[in-house]
Amino acid sequence: MEVILRIDLNIFMAVMCLIMYFACRNMSERQMVHNRIFRWLILSNMALLLLEAASWPLDGNTAFAAATPLYHALMVALFIIAPLPSLFWALYVNCQLFHDRQKLRKEAVVLLVPAAACALLSLAAPFTGWMYTIDAGNVYQRGALYPLLAAVSLVPLLYASVSILLGRRRISKRMCVLLLLFMLPPVLGAAAQFALYGTTFLWSSVTISIFLVHSNVQSAQIYLDHLTGIFNRRQLDTYLADRIRAAQKGHPLSCILLDIDHFKDINDSLGHIAGDEALKDAAKLLQSCIRKGDFLARFGGDEFIIITDIGSEETLGEMDKRIRAATRRFNGASQRPYTLGFSIGCGVYPADSGWDKEAFIAHADARMYRDKALSARRENGEA
Repeated sequence: MEVILRIDLNIFMAVMCLIMYFACRNMSERQMVHNRIFRWLILSNMALLLLEAASWPLDGNTAFAAATPLYHALMVALFIIAPLPSLFWALYVNCQLFHDRQKLRKEAVVLLVPAAACALLSLAAPFTGWMYTIDAGNVYQRGALYPLLAAVSLVPLLYASVSILLGRRRISKRMCVLLLLFMLPPVLGAAAQFALYGTTFLWSSVTISIFLVHSNVQSAQIYLDHLTGIFNRRQLDTYLADRIRAAQKGHPLSCILLDIDHFKDINDSLGHIAGDEALKDAAKLLQSCIRKGDFLARFGGDEFIIITDIGSEETLGEMDKRIRAATRRFNGASQRPYTLGFSIGCGVYPADSGWDKEAFIAHADARMYRDKALSARRENGEA
């Protein structure tokens, strides 16, 4: 009965992995490197769950002649694949932090060396007994070098966690916490499995961590801008279409379209890294100005958009003033080599206009460019 329960648990977790795998394949960004690595992480863990489930009925089973060779084949495969989930996790973290393929390749080579060494030792295990042994009664026992496999599987997790802590400024605080939490279930599962011989918690606990990342990081990246952490154009299109349908029934709706002034000059004079920092600063500044329930998205390039339920031009103008005041405070206190400024176009949606989202944004866009032209004249001393 205990073996059946173990098999059922592993099969259930494997089915979860399969569902997550196909969910990732259906993402429009499935060809992105981090998504491919995440799918490999899922597949390697699913393989381990199934191999482990298949091996349990063979332990101590001498009912048929092929039981021992089959048990060896399953254990060798399991030991070869065992380091891969943590290796793929370390590479996934690298992608999230650096978005640098050359750095990713170098890290992959370094991590593959100990995994390859363990694979060779695992292939030799049926003859040497170094990694594991299977006695005449077809009973499995850990070998003297089993702790090496545990270390090779654990070190990439530790390395990934240190990388997250050192590179935490490259990602949002929420993502930092979520990525760090990945390590907790596997470490607890490994400790329990190591201390309580015969228990099997590790790959099920890794499945829990994968699910945590899938539901909170992978899925979020479909509708979040990877650089600033705010909503992206895809989510804006969906959200605004819904809000316009409500506005046509009388619910208040307005938008504020913003463009960073002289953003090209920041990129040209200070470089694209400074430009990226300016975009991040702009997003944080705007987040500090909006109310709970307001929607902020990166519209594209150096443009941002706020969707709100404000119903009057006067109240909308107050938010405009709040943004400009926050911008002045930022420039006064900032140690950045650049200053921020926004051209702003505001608009309240007329319920009887029949505008779709493109027409509504075009209305705000026209106002934003009038504001930009006015600012340019002021800078030139014409107004």
